[in-house]
Amino acid sequence: MSHLLAGVEMLRPGELIGFVRVPLLHAPQVFLKATGRTGPGRATASVALVLDPARRGVRCAVGAIAPMPLRPLEAEQWVASLIDWDGERGSLVPEAVTAFGEYVAAACIPDQPPAADGTEQPLTPAVLHLRRTVAALARRALGRALS
Repeated sequence: MSHLLAGVEMLRPGELIGFVRVPLLHAPQVFLKATGRTGPGRATASVALVLDPARRGVRCAVGAIAPMPLRPLEAEQWVASLIDWDGERGSLVPEAVTAFGEYVAAACIPDQPPAADGTEQPLTPAVLHLRRTVAALARRALGRALS
């Protein structure tokens, strides 16, 4: 399925996905989205996060900011290494939760490459706002999953 989402493999004409089997996880799961208005609406950004104690891992997906969901794999591995899987999971320091949000946002919305003359290109206000939104969603999702 990840190959289809990423566009690595495509369905051929006449092909149809009949079903998708998703394993049931007995683990904390959180989904958060930000919209431009109250009530139902298209998300400007979304974050899905799963703590998987059996595999001692964290899975995070960021949606609505790109044509396909994005996975900040390094951020997942980093925060999973900080969690006390055998003890109290909620004991992660607040600074680490905040850093995770920033790590996810920077991984999914990277800085602009330097201009041809080597000068640094600042992010536009809209992109900065989106980055802050993704950071807040990731931070909140991790905090809720740990509680």
